[in-house]
Amino acid sequence: MIRRILIILIALFVLMNCVSAVDSSNWTKASVGYENFSIPPQYENPYKHDFHLYQWNDDIDVFTVRYVNPRIMSLYGYFMDHYSMVKKVDIDGRDAVHFSTFDRYDETNNSKLWFSAGEEFYYIAWRGSEITPVIKEVVKSASDSKYTHDEFYQILNDEYRNYNLINSIESQRSDFPTSSDGHHSFVSFGSNGINFGVMS
Repeated sequence: MIRRILIILIALFVLMNCVSAVDSSNWTKASVGYENFSIPPQYENPYKHDFHLYQWNDDIDVFTVRYVNPRIMSLYGYFMDHYSMVKKVDIDGRDAVHFSTFDRYDETNNSKLWFSAGEEFYYIAWRGSEITPVIKEVVKSASDSKYTHDEFYQILNDEYRNYNLINSIESQRSDFPTSSDGHHSFVSFGSNGINFGVMS
């Protein structure tokens, strides 16, 4: 009796995995950043496609694959501050961060899934609050991450810390006293570091 139950449970487990498997062999490929992503048939013929972005609809939340390295700090910081649900997840052994929120204007759930491929960072945006097999397949079509678990989250934590630091400095910029000759102080961050000065 126990043996029969065990066999039935194993059969159900195998059947569930087969049902949730996605065949991406006939999907088209799209180059975003330094990766070639498999694109599901329902998201072919994009509204916009360039080096940084594959955007299927004029609404960026419907389905988008985005290369984020050039703006990783500002984008990740924004999502951390504006999305109601943030979870660390594992996509078939790959570290990722899943953001989801309910958009009251559109009355839809929207998600962003941040992950790395090689040494670069990307996100996928889609309608819904669950990470579907289709979304997992898009992630799996990219190269494996070169970061360890700790390195991946350390990079994102550092970027969020920098985002908060810059925002706190920027929020004080308008409070800097303006001298009688119309000059005021400024602080800026760039590729050459932190700069302080006086601007007229």
